[in-house]
Amino acid sequence: MSRVHYFQRYSQKENVVTNNTLLLFSRLYNHSPARFEDFLNALSGDGNLTFDVGMQFAQQEGNTKRNSVPDGLITQKSIKVVIETKLYGNYGLSQLSNHLESFENEDTQVLLLLDPRKPNDEFLTQVISDVKSFNQANDTQVICLATTFTEIIKNFDSVLLDYDLELHEILGDYREFCDSMSLLPRDEMVMRAIVTGYTFHENMEFGVYYDPIDRGFSNHAYLGLYKNKSVRGIGKLTKIVHAEYDKETDELNLVAYQEGAEITEDEKNRIIGVMRSAEEVHGWNVYTGHHFFVVDEFVATNFNKSSKYPIQRSKYFDLGEVLDIEVLPSDSEIATRLTEKSWS
Repeated sequence: MSRVHYFQRYSQKENVVTNNTLLLFSRLYNHSPARFEDFLNALSGDGNLTFDVGMQFAQQEGNTKRNSVPDGLITQKSIKVVIETKLYGNYGLSQLSNHLESFENEDTQVLLLLDPRKPNDEFLTQVISDVKSFNQANDTQVICLATTFTEIIKNFDSVLLDYDLELHEILGDYREFCDSMSLLPRDEMVMRAIVTGYTFHENMEFGVYYDPIDRGFSNHAYLGLYKNKSVRGIGKLTKIVHAEYDKETDELNLVAYQEGAEITEDEKNRIIGVMRSAEEVHGWNVYTGHHFFVVDEFVATNFNKSSKYPIQRSKYFDLGEVLDIEVLPSDSEIATRLTEKSWS
């Protein structure tokens, strides 16, 4: 006999995903407003934010007119969470701005952006700026949170106790639902092995790889430098930026961030260094029109391709599956373990 599910399946529509997420939230809130409050605070990931959504108990507290002091008060603060779910990162600023009109005078106001992957920093900065302007114009206190289904599951689980058996079962079914809908990407585990050839030594030296901006790529957390049928260097990505350099003024212009926060002076110097090396060693002009993939350093490894033909451009690996682990160790440990593996 098949098991009964808490959450409906077999649909690709975003409203089904939203409804199931709302159902998960409501189960926790109905079980314990205080636990739901802990969940929201955990989801924000910001120690400076504090959500207060449960009942408030007080005694000997006067009313606003100060003309009476009741022996006790029980008050319930209002909360509104407006959820916008996107399965493919296709947010629109105008649509989100319109959603802000949903808020009135609630005590807690949250605009929650829900996606398998968090939006890029440039977009999120613009949304936060729009929310701030809306708050100033309308005397509201909307907080914008961008999160993923993976984060929801992790933080929901963090507020459960061992004896919350039904909630554990509900969360397990929600996790299965998300997995069945491919809402739990493992980007943090993915290594993109890219053919380097002529540039391998410069990539290793500067900790930077570059590609034309019109060459697409899927999300990944690690970059592998492939040469002579083996991944020979690996590093964890810290930044992906579209950078352009003016040789006349010696200025590096950061056109756009694909991933990561503002680059450091050391990273700027390394990007300029790999640009100059491309011109001096290979006669290539990469001063404009390129993305730069920055790591702290590339660690030497030897993850060998055992089958006959070399790869032509790039190949993606789930390092968790390759190494048969759930939590990845340090870059140096990953590099060591990869030397014991091969692939075809």
